[in-house]
Amino acid sequence: MELPENPQPQSAMYSQSASTKPTSGATGSEMRLGGREVAVVLVIGIVILAILGLILVRPVRDRGTRLWLLNHAPDQLIIVNPDTGEEEKKLLIADGLVQLVFNHRKDTAYIANVVDVSNRITVLDTRTYLKLDTIIVAGVPQGMAMFPDDRHLAVITGSKTDFMAGGFDVVDLAEPSQVDPQRRRVEYRERGLRLTSSIHVDEQGRHIYVLDAKRSSVFIFDYREKNLVRSIDIGSAPIALLYPERGDYFFVSSIADESITIFKKAEDPMKITKAGTLKYIRFRYMAVSPDASILYAPNYEKRMVVVINVAQQRVTGTFPTPEGCQLIAVSPSGDEVYPVGYDSGNVFVMNAHTGDIQRTIHTEGDFRDVEVLLESEKPSLE
Repeated sequence: MELPENPQPQSAMYSQSASTKPTSGATGSEMRLGGREVAVVLVIGIVILAILGLILVRPVRDRGTRLWLLNHAPDQLIIVNPDTGEEEKKLLIADGLVQLVFNHRKDTAYIANVVDVSNRITVLDTRTYLKLDTIIVAGVPQGMAMFPDDRHLAVITGSKTDFMAGGFDVVDLAEPSQVDPQRRRVEYRERGLRLTSSIHVDEQGRHIYVLDAKRSSVFIFDYREKNLVRSIDIGSAPIALLYPERGDYFFVSSIADESITIFKKAEDPMKITKAGTLKYIRFRYMAVSPDASILYAPNYEKRMVVVINVAQQRVTGTFPTPEGCQLIAVSPSGDEVYPVGYDSGNVFVMNAHTGDIQRTIHTEGDFRDVEVLLESEKPSLE
C-alpha cells in the first residue's frame, strides 16, 4: 500500500481543519459580502457585454450612396444601398432596358429601352421615382450622352431590322418635334457610321466622341458645325469609351488586342494626343476614381479587377472577384468599388485600396448598366 507524498500527521490535519473553519458568526457576514461582490461583477459584465453588442451590431453608417442598376431579366430598375446592402426599390420601367444616364442637376434619369417596335427613352424623377415623360426616338437606342446644358441629349440610334447603329441623333429635350409631339426636335443627325457602340460629349458641349465597332478609330464630331473633325486610329476594334468629366485623360478599351488606349484631352480635337496603350487582358467596361487618377477595369475571364495608375500608365494591382464581372462603379468618395457579377448579378462592395470584399449584395439578374448617385446631390423638391 503506497502512502501519499509528505504525509501529514492526523493531528496536524485535524488542527488545520479546525483553524480554517469559520465561526458561525463570521459565516453570514462573509456570505453577504460575497453576494454583493458577485452582483457587482455581474452588473459590470452585463454592461460590458451590452457595449460590445452595440459595437458589433451597430448599424452601418449610411453615406447616401445609391447604385442604380438596370436589370434585363426581368426588365426593371433596382436601387441598392451599398452601405447597408439593402435593395431599396425595384421599379418596372419598360422592356429591353439598355442604358441609364443622369443629368448634371441629378434630378432626372434617362433610361433607353426598346418596347416592341417603339424605341423610347423613359424620363424618371430621381427624387420621387415617378415617370415624367417618354421620348420616342428614330431608331433602337443603344447609348446616350448628356450635354453640359442638360437640355440636349445625344442618342445612338440603330436600325429596327438589324440593330446596326449607323450614327446618332442630338435631340432638344425642351423642344417637341413639329411633326410628332411625342418626339423631340432633332438638332443634329449623323449617319456616316457603321456600328456605333459608345458616345460621349465633352465638357464644353462642343464635341461628340463616338466609337464605331466596325472600325478601329475614335470619331470626333463638331456639334456646332455638324460635321466630322477628326478620327484617331487605335489599331483594333474598340468596344467601350470612358470620358470622365474630371481629369486630363479619356480611355478606349478593345477586346481584340486586350488593350486600353489612353488619350490626353484637349479642347481642340486636333491637339488630342495618344498618351499610351496598356496591353494586359481583355477589358470591356471601365471606371475611374473621383479625381480620375486611378482606373478600375474588371475582367470576366480571370475573375479580377485590374487597378491602373493613369499618370504612370501601368497596372499597380489586381483584386480577385468571386466570379467574373463586367460592370463596375466607384463610390463618390473613392474608397469603394462596386464590380457586378455577370453570372449571378451579385454586387461586391470592395475596398478601393486593398480589394477586400466588405460585403456582398445578393441581387439577381442580368444587369446591363450601373450608375452611382449620391442622395445629397439631388436638389430639393421645394
